[in-house]
Amino acid sequence: MYLNQLTIYGFGKFHDRTFDLTAGLNVLVGPNEAGKSTLTQFITAILFGFPTKKHPALRYEPLDGSRFGGEITFTQNQTRYLVTRTDGPRGGTVTLRNLTTALTLPPESLPHLLEPVDEALFTSVYVMNEPRLGTVFSASKQELVDRLRHVGAIGSDFWLNQAQILGKQADELYKPQGRNPILNQQLQEHQELTAKLAKAKAAYDTYWDLLQRQQAQRQQQGKLQQELEQQRQVTVQLEQQAANWSTFLQWQRLAQQQSLTTTGFTREDATELARLTGRTTALTATLKEDQTKLQRLQQTTKLTPLFTQYLAATAQVDPLFEQLATVKAANETCARLRANQQDYQQRATAIEQQYAPDGQMPRPFSLATLQQVKRLQEKLATANQKRRQLQQELNRLNEAYRQAQPTRRQRSNPLADKQLGWLAAGLVILIGAMFLPGTLFKLVGALCGVAVGYYGAFIVDGETPASRQLQDLTDSIRDIQAQLREGGQQEDALTNQLEAVGDSYGLGQIPVDQWSAAQAAIGEWEHLTQQLQQTAEQLTTQTQIISDFQITAEQALPDLKVQPLATVLQQLAGLQVTRQALSSQQTDLTAVAETIQRTQRELNQAQRAEETFLRTRNLTTVDDFYRHYQQIREQDNQAAQQEALASQLGPAMQEALQQYATHAELATTVQRAQHRQQDLQSQLDTLTTSLATLAGQLDQLTASGTQAALQQKLANLEAQMQETTQAWLTKNLTRQWIAATLAAASGDRLPQIVTQASEFYGKLTENRYTEIELTPNTLRVQLATGEWREVGQLSRGTAEQLDLAVKLAFAVVMNQRVGMPLVIDDGLVNFDEHRRQAAYALLAEISETVQVIFLTADVTVNAIAGNLIRLTD
Repeated sequence: MYLNQLTIYGFGKFHDRTFDLTAGLNVLVGPNEAGKSTLTQFITAILFGFPTKKHPALRYEPLDGSRFGGEITFTQNQTRYLVTRTDGPRGGTVTLRNLTTALTLPPESLPHLLEPVDEALFTSVYVMNEPRLGTVFSASKQELVDRLRHVGAIGSDFWLNQAQILGKQADELYKPQGRNPILNQQLQEHQELTAKLAKAKAAYDTYWDLLQRQQAQRQQQGKLQQELEQQRQVTVQLEQQAANWSTFLQWQRLAQQQSLTTTGFTREDATELARLTGRTTALTATLKEDQTKLQRLQQTTKLTPLFTQYLAATAQVDPLFEQLATVKAANETCARLRANQQDYQQRATAIEQQYAPDGQMPRPFSLATLQQVKRLQEKLATANQKRRQLQQELNRLNEAYRQAQPTRRQRSNPLADKQLGWLAAGLVILIGAMFLPGTLFKLVGALCGVAVGYYGAFIVDGETPASRQLQDLTDSIRDIQAQLREGGQQEDALTNQLEAVGDSYGLGQIPVDQWSAAQAAIGEWEHLTQQLQQTAEQLTTQTQIISDFQITAEQALPDLKVQPLATVLQQLAGLQVTRQALSSQQTDLTAVAETIQRTQRELNQAQRAEETFLRTRNLTTVDDFYRHYQQIREQDNQAAQQEALASQLGPAMQEALQQYATHAELATTVQRAQHRQQDLQSQLDTLTTSLATLAGQLDQLTASGTQAALQQKLANLEAQMQETTQAWLTKNLTRQWIAATLAAASGDRLPQIVTQASEFYGKLTENRYTEIELTPNTLRVQLATGEWREVGQLSRGTAEQLDLAVKLAFAVVMNQRVGMPLVIDDGLVNFDEHRRQAAYALLAEISETVQVIFLTADVTVNAIAGNLIRLTD
């Protein structure tokens, strides 16, 4: 397999770039930061997929924002394929096409075409750079030996990793000289358990005697705890009796007091007396108020002149009394409507001043017109943005054109002299044709002269790089100017359409960007106009009601002429009150007199009832009743207190305390109970101490476990040891099987790789080293003198030559089955001049069978025969 063409849409610093490759040696030269590592990553990404966005540094997304991805054309088994990969999920969106048969293949076919090479094998073997060549020097010897022994088996890295994992897991289970592995710890624990079991068997008789003594003392401890609990209850009861002794004495004192009679002095009697005295007081106050009212009514009120006029026109004025509330409400409504009318007028005037300077308000848009205006505004905004972008591009091209104009020194160049020579030759031929015989010869000669002159004037001039660049810039500028003219025409058309809409709706004097606010203001103005019309109609109605009322009042009562409406309403209200007062004056006097008589009779009855209440209880005044009633209340309180004390003590406590004559007798009984409790507590503490001693002796004898527990623990441990041993054997045997299988799989190719690597290593070192020897445990190289050296004894450059020779040998030997291009990204920067030239020669040699893509900053590489590509062109 070899790559034919790399096409980059956008990857790192590259965009819209194409590189044509050959099947042999391809050398891509460029200084640092020219994009060599970018191309290496591009080849890997297109073939095997983009890294995830968790690793943005490896994705090389384009710096200028162009489309991310590219395509690679490659040939495999004489069939050309085109693989395209762009930004997308799971490594990017892949398109695969068979160019030979012109068929589009499913994306899943790409890994099958590249089998058995995956991304890991490609980057570790077929992609080389200075850090990867340096791993041969920094890797351990065993890792390098395993890598070289099994490099001939495709996909062996996974199995090598699995073998290493199994080896580590087996070492975690058991090591002959280890202490931390699981089986080593289990063996140590087995030895300790065996010793503990033997010790437990020897101390069995002593343990049984102590156990019997412990059981007897525990039974005695239980009995003492029961007796102590009973004694504590007796002591607590006696202490409670002693604490309640003062309450018991108070209860006895209250029970011995004499009770007073309560007949006639209950709470109901007190309530009845309060009712009688309250009624007497209320009737007395009512009587005084009625007498004062009678005196006030007896005074005669004088009539006013306005009331005299009313008496002459009662038929006209009485209907006005019924309209007072209506007219008053109409007056308040008029005030409110005038305020609203003024506010509506001010708001409408402000809108007219802003949007109708000529006195004609614009009309509101219909729904279709509003949508049309929005579309036109969006198109106009898009056209303006495009025009600004084109203007910026035109400015940039003009600046580039100005800088590309040739200077005076550039105008006088050999190519320009050549152009003059062609023009002169064409002129000479044209003149010489005039002297030829025959018209046909003159015509042919003239055409030849014109053709030579044309070639010199235009063809040669077009061959200069500066003229080509100027011509390209001129074409670009003309194209941008044409687009600007087209965009200007489009903007003018959109602006004309918007102006036509504005003129048809009266918005010609208002900027387009204010049309949205103007439409809202027009809607508000129409609403305010409707409100003004409704307010004027309501105001006319209410004003007519007030005017009719005032005309009627002035005609009936001449004194109310030229009076404000508020005064008219107030005077009429006064007339109404006076009329009502005069009409009911006589009736009120009679009613008040009768009320005074009735109240006096009720007062006399209430006083007699109060005297009767006191006389039946042998009392003369109300204070005597309340004094005796208070004594009854105190007696009731003492009875309630006695009952509360009895409830607090309870029948059992009363009965228990009645057994003692004095408090001293009760205190003596309490003291005897406390002493008995202390004796029982002391006996229990002594027995608890003895049990603790026995428990310590038993714990000492069973510190390593009882005989049965130790035997069970030992059996469990032996079962665990058997499982651990089986797991260790399984992992160890599996690791050995993987190593043997890989060795057998690579046995047929490994000698070829080693032989080829020895040949390449000799060429790279100018035959200072002639042979590479690989054994299961060592890797060494032989000097031309016959001396053998280990890898660790080599210099860095010589070690990197060794790794390069092995990888090149692998690619050459495996090319028959796994043909992949070799990509070398500045992998020879640590080589001196002689080493680089030897490496260049070797690369040119192997490029006859394997495609080599060599990216370097070394300018001396021009001497290599191959496809040379400069990244800076």
